[in-house]
Amino acid sequence: MKNKGLYIVSALLMVILGASDALRGIFQPLFISGFGFSESQIGLIISASYLGNLTCLLFGGRILDRIGRKKAMAAFIAALAVSEVLLLFGRAYALLLIGFFLTLGISTLLNTTINLISDSFSATKGLLLLNVLFFLQGIGTSGSQLILSNFSSSQAVWNGVLIGMAVLLIPLAIAVLRLKEEKLEQGSRTETAGTASTVEKTETGMIALIALTLGLYLIAEHGITNYIIMYGREHLGIAESEAGFALSLYSAGIMIGRLVLGTIVDRIGAERMIFVSLLVATAVTALSFIFGILTLLFIVGFAVSIVYPTTVSLVKKHAPLSLGAQATTVAVSAASILDVIFNAAFGSATEAFGYGKAMPALCVALALSTILMVFIIPRGNKQHARNR
Repeated sequence: MKNKGLYIVSALLMVILGASDALRGIFQPLFISGFGFSESQIGLIISASYLGNLTCLLFGGRILDRIGRKKAMAAFIAALAVSEVLLLFGRAYALLLIGFFLTLGISTLLNTTINLISDSFSATKGLLLLNVLFFLQGIGTSGSQLILSNFSSSQAVWNGVLIGMAVLLIPLAIAVLRLKEEKLEQGSRTETAGTASTVEKTETGMIALIALTLGLYLIAEHGITNYIIMYGREHLGIAESEAGFALSLYSAGIMIGRLVLGTIVDRIGAERMIFVSLLVATAVTALSFIFGILTLLFIVGFAVSIVYPTTVSLVKKHAPLSLGAQATTVAVSAASILDVIFNAAFGSATEAFGYGKAMPALCVALALSTILMVFIIPRGNKQHARNR
């Protein structure tokens, strides 16, 4: 493996990003019972946070190209620390809205940046090392959900977590600045064997299809993360800690799956692996909601574990090498638009129809994502054959 220092910084950062991304779902009871916000307002907050994805990715791509990956990555980490501090004043609805807009947006931008620089970690095992990083993100997510769900109504714990994250992020920003410039830049000049592009011009239609598939998947993944505790409490009538445990199982499944399934993605083929993963997740999610067995979410998490990082990595295969980074940020931005639209309506849907009728929409999103992958697989097989 090359560039071990950069990889270690990325690994530590991913743990923090995982914990940060989980805060919206964990502390919803605090926002409702402690801060006095309605479920519709929570839906708007979640929608705004995904709008942050779109905004930060669009501007972040330009920043990466203009000032370089080293300075940009350090700036993104510092900006995330400031955003965590802003959430300390979350009793003011506008500040909570802006805080989540920035934290999730910057977090997704950092995820995408790490995806882009993953080519510099290895010439042959880029997807494996990338999925290991997302496995570490799962540690941050599942660990925070398992521990913090017991304090989901505590403002003191909320404040302590935010301060802790801000303090930890600053040394990472400094560490990035101290890395040699070429360690972050060389990923833009080389490609791993599994994701090398052989096209001469951007395949807009295929990238749009990948973006749509990714967007539908994100609706389901984020829907489970953000709403499962309230679903368990309001529809199934179980304790928040019990629903939080199920959520931690889901995240643990993602964490373990990235470590296990990441080792076979290159051999099976990224497109085929994504299709099988989505198919299994769709079936098991449906069973979980039909029978109210939230512990089945562990299997769902395991199945979808490699979907996000691997799907994002597909975009580079359908654009010239010089446009791979720009195509990737645009595709992830487009996928975020679906998240924004969905969450803008979902909060109102839970109030109008209840969680029991609203949550199956997540199964529909997974099913549609699976169907779209059928049209991506043939093109991916041709790319895989050429690269071999």
